Amino acid sequence: MRYVYIIVLCLPLVVVTQEGYGQIGKLLKDKAKNLASGDRLNLLKNAASAKLDEARNNFDSTSFSYAISLNDNSDLYDVREKGEVFLKAYSNLGKNETEKEEWEKARDLLDKGEGFYASGYYAMAERVLLASKIKYEANGLKDDVNYSKALSTLGLLYSTMGRYTTAEEYILNALDLRKADKNGYGASLNNLAVLYKETGKYNESEKLIKEASETLKTVHERESMPYAIALNNEAMLYQAMGRYGQAEKILDEAIGISANLQNEKSGNHQKFLTNQALLYQEIGQYELAENAFRGLIKLKERRFGKKHPDYAHILNNLAALYMQMGKYDEVEPLLKEAIEIYERKFGKEHRLYAGAISDLGNFYRFKEDYEASKPLLIETLEIREKILGEKHPQFVQSKENLAILYWKMRDHEKAVKLYTSALDQSLSFINEYFPPMSEAEKTKYWDKLRPRFERFYSFVSEAPDHTGSLLLKAYNYHVATKGLLLKSTNKIKQKILKSDDENLKNLYLEWLDQKETLARLYSYSQEELHEQHINRDSLERAVNDNEKLLSLQSDVFSGEYTANAIGFEEVQQKLKPGEAAVEFVRFRGFNNTFTNEVKYLVFVATKDGTEPRKVLLENGVQLEGRYFKYYNNAIHQKLVDEYSYNQYWAPIEPLLEGVKQVYLSPDGIYNQLSMNTLQKASGEYLMNDHDFYIIGSTRMLVEYQPNNSTVKSAYLIGYPEYGGNIPLLLGTKAEIANISKILATKSYKITTISDVKATETRFKAINDAKILHIATHGYFLEDNQLKGDKVFGVSIESARGNPLLRAGLLLTNAGNVISNEASQSLESDDNGILTAFEAMNMSLDKTDLVVLSACETAVGDIKAGEGVYGLQRAFLVAGADAIIMSLWKVDDNATQELMTKFYSNWLKTGNKHQAFKAAQVELKGKYKEPYYWGAFILIGS
Repeated sequence: MRYVYIIVLCLPLVVVTQEGYGQIGKLLKDKAKNLASGDRLNLLKNAASAKLDEARNNFDSTSFSYAISLNDNSDLYDVREKGEVFLKAYSNLGKNETEKEEWEKARDLLDKGEGFYASGYYAMAERVLLASKIKYEANGLKDDVNYSKALSTLGLLYSTMGRYTTAEEYILNALDLRKADKNGYGASLNNLAVLYKETGKYNESEKLIKEASETLKTVHERESMPYAIALNNEAMLYQAMGRYGQAEKILDEAIGISANLQNEKSGNHQKFLTNQALLYQEIGQYELAENAFRGLIKLKERRFGKKHPDYAHILNNLAALYMQMGKYDEVEPLLKEAIEIYERKFGKEHRLYAGAISDLGNFYRFKEDYEASKPLLIETLEIREKILGEKHPQFVQSKENLAILYWKMRDHEKAVKLYTSALDQSLSFINEYFPPMSEAEKTKYWDKLRPRFERFYSFVSEAPDHTGSLLLKAYNYHVATKGLLLKSTNKIKQKILKSDDENLKNLYLEWLDQKETLARLYSYSQEELHEQHINRDSLERAVNDNEKLLSLQSDVFSGEYTANAIGFEEVQQKLKPGEAAVEFVRFRGFNNTFTNEVKYLVFVATKDGTEPRKVLLENGVQLEGRYFKYYNNAIHQKLVDEYSYNQYWAPIEPLLEGVKQVYLSPDGIYNQLSMNTLQKASGEYLMNDHDFYIIGSTRMLVEYQPNNSTVKSAYLIGYPEYGGNIPLLLGTKAEIANISKILATKSYKITTISDVKATETRFKAINDAKILHIATHGYFLEDNQLKGDKVFGVSIESARGNPLLRAGLLLTNAGNVISNEASQSLESDDNGILTAFEAMNMSLDKTDLVVLSACETAVGDIKAGEGVYGLQRAFLVAGADAIIMSLWKVDDNATQELMTKFYSNWLKTGNKHQAFKAAQVELKGKYKEPYYWGAFILIGS
């Protein structure tokens, strides 16, 4: 029921040693027995004061000094933790009020303020803590260690209250005062990191929490609660960013440390366990999550009873889990019980109450009880606006929740207003958070944010046809975010390469070397790495850290990158009469939750009109399933296919009347179609009606900058000596020879790399190619095709889940590696198999065209809105301006002829797209079936 974000809050931790509690209890008993003796009472007072000071020192080492993140929106802590209540109640035992010095009075106010904070009386806590702060200042006691503690506690209090600006001010002041105190400094770093995470400043938060962890580990050593807390907070940050693997690993470490120091009754240890249960839930391990929640409910009930907020937290979490598991009958009672507890404890203007009623409102909306849902979601929005502000991710989520409700209630006007406001703010999040992230981190963050845009596209698809302004918004949002990851990666690289900063360039080269080493290490299993005493994980972290540093220092995004800078008007201005830009949008169906439906919105922009026109294809499951199987089978069996055109293109054609040139930006299954091969009922192919220019996004019509390199160098790679059982491609030898002759007539400097010289080392050394032509075997493996220990020189455990390690090209010696006839050392980067991961690291920014004259080089894992992850993405990231690649296994002789004709045409006309189509038309005259002439597509400039 936390449909998009699970936002976490800071939590003060209260710990007092059991020893301190026992000493206090003994002192109190002794005091009760000896009230009649004044001397003995004074003696006991002095002893009690000494013991209290000792206990207080222990308490101070882990009390309100440390914020702890929870991913269930809790902001409470256990006030009964190991006798803390008794310490507070008897903190004045040592002296009468008149005997106390000013620093003692200030300290007493601090103690009382912490007590009110611990009990949830925030307004009273604020007054008393501010009084403590003023007393320290009025008496010149700013050097007292407890003055910075008062500031720190105020910072935590304001963070809990949602007053983040004020919280930041106090935490920063405390941090500045604590620089000489490593323990206090580490605590304040931790607190600031948690605050920044809560306010969505993930990049700043990560830097701070790492520094806090190292500082606290130095002060307290590894086996300590402060260090465990910092690890927990780091794990929660990674979960918020979608980096689940890191989150799980670090949280396990925190729990292990906590388990050795505390027991299951410890409130803080339970919070770590709650975080773990919620992490299980978010990654889909529902059974583990349910068992954990059930166990926590029993612990909370035994310890606190059924009216305590901690008990309510687990009820709320279990309800959210049951919602995901489909156990709907159990959801409403759990949420109502939690809401009652929160309201009784905190009142209605509290984020926990708001979160619970939001969950109930979304549940009613899911059950289509819209009248019950509406007041709850409106109340949530109002509360969050008041206590969190308009820029908080939870407030934005509330806007979307209410927009969805109005959508389902058919109140179109209100839905549009709320939805566009939520998406505008989401684009702002992207622009703010993306800059210093590595590509992996951007990917994780976008994976969490993209479903909001998907739901919006579903809303647009159901909207009345006359809502042109809504179509305009949808088109603009899509072109702003399509290819977002590829776009940001390329811009960072280009900025670095053009920079005059030699240190930046050296860092970039170091990063490339690290990635090259990492690529080699992916060929080894965990067992082999262990035998060689190599830590691949540490290298992966170093690569990621350097990539983030490059992103920060390249300054790509300062004033230059915005996700929504280009829209329909800018694209339309680039179009000429007779041209159209066609943008495909793949999205899942949404009916109060995502369904198994897949749909495609197709936007068509032409020179005329004030907004794009749309076509909705509602049969996406069939288009990606049986219809594609039919298309693929017809191609390979060389059958006449009059069916696929009707499914994939006929609904779009009416919007292209009078259009010859089509700039087509595919998504989903359309990345796997060769549009030229679609055949109409008349027998004519679609290529006769339109000239297709395939581009990553129609935004590229505005953004594209031609490669101005004047270097005329061509590298032709083909006919490698594979070895092993891999057959030689005889046609590639003639193909390379023919192309070499053609290019020589235009004064190209030609480098031919073939036979035994066609090695991986030589290939990866290429960095000044205007043309890069590769004629060899290519491959792409699905995850379900991975068997054994290794595949194509890469360990299965590394290849699984990473399409860039499951796609590649075969070069000299590849056959020996695949058949295990040659063993490669860890130092080898020349095993004859160039993976897409390795190709991505090449420098091809001067390259006009890469031709992948091999089988299935356009195939890969399709990611909605981001294209194909495989060789295609690898060479685009490497900097290639355009790529010719194949969608299926190609005929050797037909491919040789196609490539020869293409180069001849291109060097005559200077237009690679026209030359490519002309070559296909010529080849079609000889080979009737599309299998021979239609396998290759040209994507890019």
